[in-house]
Amino acid sequence: MTTNPVRIRKAAVVVSYLILLSPVVDAQLESLRAFDHARIIEAIENNLLHQPLTATRNRKPLDPVPPLLAKAALSILAEVDAVWELRVVPWRVAYAVEGKVVHVLWIFRRGAESTDDALS
Repeated sequence: MTTNPVRIRKAAVVVSYLILLSPVVDAQLESLRAFDHARIIEAIENNLLHQPLTATRNRKPLDPVPPLLAKAALSILAEVDAVWELRVVPWRVAYAVEGKVVHVLWIFRRGAESTDDALS
C-alpha cells in the first residue's frame, strides 16, 4: 500500500490591522442608504484590514491633507503622519494609521470636484 505524501504549503504571514470607526463615521454611516452603508463597510474590510498603507488604484495618501481631515485626525491621534483616502465610488473614506490600528476619520461623497472642494 502506498501513501500519498502530504504537501505543505508555506503559509503567508498575514498581519491584520484593527479598524476603529470614529463617532462621526458611525453617524455618517447611519444616515446612508443600507446599500451604500454595506458597500462602504465591505470596502473598508477588504482594503484596510491587511495593507492599509499600500497605495493602489483605489487607495492613496492625501497630499496636502485638507484642513477638515487634519482637524479630525488630530482630535483622535496625538500625531498624524499621513491621511489616506479609500475610493468607494462615489464615496471616499478618509483614514489614518497608527501602529496596527486604522482610524476611519470621515466619509464623504465626491462628485466631479476635488477632495478639498467636497469637504468644504
